[in-house]
Amino acid sequence: MSRFLVACDGSELSGKALEKAITMAREDDEIVVLYVIPQTLIEEFRGIIPEVTKAEAQDVVNKAADTVKARGRKAIVLVREGDIAKEIIHFAQELECSLILIGSRGMSKISTFALGSVAEQVAKNADRAVLIIK
Repeated sequence: MSRFLVACDGSELSGKALEKAITMAREDDEIVVLYVIPQTLIEEFRGIIPEVTKAEAQDVVNKAADTVKARGRKAIVLVREGDIAKEIIHFAQELECSLILIGSRGMSKISTFALGSVAEQVAKNADRAVLIIK
């Protein structure tokens, strides 16, 4: 059995990453759907970057899990708060995922500008394979 971690934020590219994981996964594989609510590191950006509530994040991962299950695969859903790249890497290690799938960019262009590309950070720092979806 293999596990695939899909970084999900409700964006079109995270949806494509989820679809790719579903097509790659065998029947006994598991797909971990992870939504990380970003902790704004720079105080002056508070109020500019919309904070995603846990309920909204949970809704995103639940819909993704429904998609996974409808296609005959197993889903694990997680919603966490923190540094997005670090949390993705942490849970990929903790859950022994063989592959991380992530969109090349997410919902927030401001957070990408402020914090750098999450996909780039994950690819640079992960100790396992990363598939970046464009």
